[in-house]
Amino acid sequence: MGLILELMSLIGVFISIAFALLCLGLYKHLRNDPSYALGRLFLKERSVKAFALMTICFLMFAAARIVSFALMAFGVSGELELRIISLVRAPIDFLASILLLASIAILYSVTRRSGRI
Repeated sequence: MGLILELMSLIGVFISIAFALLCLGLYKHLRNDPSYALGRLFLKERSVKAFALMTICFLMFAAARIVSFALMAFGVSGELELRIISLVRAPIDFLASILLLASIAILYSVTRRSGRI
């Protein structure tokens, strides 16, 4: 079980780096040409899908936090707590991170200028 958590943590580092770079790129697009970027966000159907995906991600993150708070509320600690976190919360967070990365990638691609003018 520990190896799986370590692997998910390692992959999580790369997901976080990719997410940060895409967020910076999205911010750059919104900052440099806000009219174009916002127009594309509201006119492209892919944007709606990205926002829906992002909402699902937020719900997944909230579900993972609920697991943590429930463990605290019921006084679960020690080995059992770690096992529940590694079996339930960590996979939810991992999947939500991947989906969030996908949604930001979609928004980045929508706001990016295509090179044609």
